Amino acid sequence: MRTLNHVYAFAIASRLTTITIAILSYLTTGTYDSSADIQLASSSLIQRCLSVFLRWDALYFVHIARQGYIYEQEHAFFPGLPLVSRYLAQTVFSPIKTYLGEQHTIILAGALVTNISFILAAGSLFKLTRSIFPGYPQLAIISSIAFCLSPPSMFMSALYTESPFALLSFTGMLWYSQKHYLGASILWGLASSIRSNAIVYSGFFMYDLILRRIGKCTMITGLIRSILYTAITLSGYTAVQYYGYLEYCPERPWCTQTIPMIYSFVQKEYWNNGFLAYYEVKQIPNFLLALPIISLTVVGLWKYAQYDWLWFCSLGFLSSKDQVKEPTMSYSSRRAAPFMYLWGLLLLYAVTCMHVQVIIRFFTALPPLYWFTAQLWINGFGKQGKIMQQWISKIVLSYYVLYGLVGIVLFAAFLPPA
Repeated sequence: MRTLNHVYAFAIASRLTTITIAILSYLTTGTYDSSADIQLASSSLIQRCLSVFLRWDALYFVHIARQGYIYEQEHAFFPGLPLVSRYLAQTVFSPIKTYLGEQHTIILAGALVTNISFILAAGSLFKLTRSIFPGYPQLAIISSIAFCLSPPSMFMSALYTESPFALLSFTGMLWYSQKHYLGASILWGLASSIRSNAIVYSGFFMYDLILRRIGKCTMITGLIRSILYTAITLSGYTAVQYYGYLEYCPERPWCTQTIPMIYSFVQKEYWNNGFLAYYEVKQIPNFLLALPIISLTVVGLWKYAQYDWLWFCSLGFLSSKDQVKEPTMSYSSRRAAPFMYLWGLLLLYAVTCMHVQVIIRFFTALPPLYWFTAQLWINGFGKQGKIMQQWISKIVLSYYVLYGLVGIVLFAAFLPPA
């Protein structure tokens, strides 16, 4: 319990530091893009400080919170965070709306949601890591610290979905690891109303309840349960698509598709997301920007699979070891296998179908990224660390900290990358 409190304290300190740097940077240098300032018309110091949370996608979230979905392209942004922000602005924070104004009150409510979510997510990651690696408490606390130092630091505090999504993801994964499948599916269903990638969490049920039971008499019941939990996990995403269908069909072209989904259409039509759509010469700088996280992921997966390639590649059905036993290296625990498969699947999707630089934010809710980072730091900064391990640890730590600091200043100035 004491260690968990230390995690919460570090998470709070990281948010206070991030927000302070952002506000000071904004107040002293201003912004390159004045669209947020024009929209908000901030006059008081408090209003100006709150405006630092409104950049890039956050403009869409505030607009959706105030007026709902007006334009088709806005359906790239899911309603979970805007709805919660609007509800809090109209209830808990309604007394200060007269002073701050509607928009600033929504921003305040949303910023509190994201930052409280971040702090709680750090604790959930700690608990999840203790559940997956029960004999390695050091990995749990260092993984949580790695999360608190996430490179897209300001995005985790601004009016973005990364922190609430991480909280629901980590807590759902914790409950999944404890076999509380129904609770996990409900949390992931809520997560799928915040970000679309929550739907892949249904794979956890397929892994546990179907793949691990092939040839067993419980496979049929496992299949039925898996279908039920998958339906719950997809519920938020499905509701968003159904709402879009009711609003726009049958007039829009995507309505005639076999499975009419507004989200897929909007991502391709307005945001140029699609298979290999980002593979252009002019996007090389963005691929370089994503290279550190891609490299960490590739090496992390390779290191995990290295202990038993046959077991990893056969989804656990075969093994090259004479005796199946828990690896001595904490990071290679077989209980982490479904999380590693998820990591690899999302890497493949990110580098082929997304704006690849967004992988830095896309992976903030993936525990294996922090587990591997923690393992590198434990090996490199420990007393037994070799020179190469020490250098690698320093490079990774420097990347986390420097990218985070530069990102805060650029975000406050309304400058890319975003």
